[in-house]
Amino acid sequence: MDGFLILDKPEGITSAQCVYKLRSILGIKRIGHCGTLDPLATGLLPICVGEATKFSNYATNLDKVYEVGIKFGVETDTGDVTGEIISKKDPCGIDQGLNKQLKEFEGIHFQMPPIYSAIKKNGKPLYYWARKGVYVYRDPRRIEIKSINLLNRSEYSATIEVACSKGTYIRTLVEQLGRSLGTFATVSSLRRLEVGSMKLTTNSCLLEDTKNNIVNNILPCDALLTDIDKIALNPEDAKKVRNGLSIDYNAHLKNKGLVRIYTDKNLFIGLGLVGNNNMVQPKRLLATN
Repeated sequence: MDGFLILDKPEGITSAQCVYKLRSILGIKRIGHCGTLDPLATGLLPICVGEATKFSNYATNLDKVYEVGIKFGVETDTGDVTGEIISKKDPCGIDQGLNKQLKEFEGIHFQMPPIYSAIKKNGKPLYYWARKGVYVYRDPRRIEIKSINLLNRSEYSATIEVACSKGTYIRTLVEQLGRSLGTFATVSSLRRLEVGSMKLTTNSCLLEDTKNNIVNNILPCDALLTDIDKIALNPEDAKKVRNGLSIDYNAHLKNKGLVRIYTDKNLFIGLGLVGNNNMVQPKRLLATN
């Protein structure tokens, strides 16, 4: 049981609670999640099992796609409908400007993280300080909105689809959208549809599924690493890398840096680093028997 799971997270529980539940179902402790979904959010939560936990950090740096429900006319202290309303304004007359304003958000921006977030400051997440009423300075973060599209619209609500880079705070984006339209807005629902190459498909699992169904849907340990360049080694070099040795890789590589390492029979070994001298240094390898 080594690999990644595509879990369709339900509303109302934390990502950590999903991990605890899966540990109980599968009977193993070595399980984690790649990226966090808040209790309000549903959808794709990548789960790493066994040896795949070695690659969880690399799987969190991927682009994501969300389906976002928006409630216009209110703003809350948490950025979603679970918080206390702090501002109100009638959202009438925003229909004509909505599509145009959505497109204004596409591209690269610097976004201020919300105070109710898991970013750590002085060793504690920002939400810890927020609940104590302590103001903490936050640095803006560079993000990219790849695309943003209107799916449907009613008088006081809308649903949009957002494709974005890592580190994008959808709650902050929705608040900015509301203000740009001359009103307020907050997130009413949030569903993650994609993480990198992973999508919610027939391979997705539910916490209610049987152990056999979950095990049968475990993907390989390189399933979330497809954006990283790939190299294949001959048996001699593969053996050296598995023993922790760096090797001279003579093939031309467009980009230096992190690479996926495979044997000549396309078996995944792990991750390595390629330097300017074309030496491949083992970085994170699968265990071998």
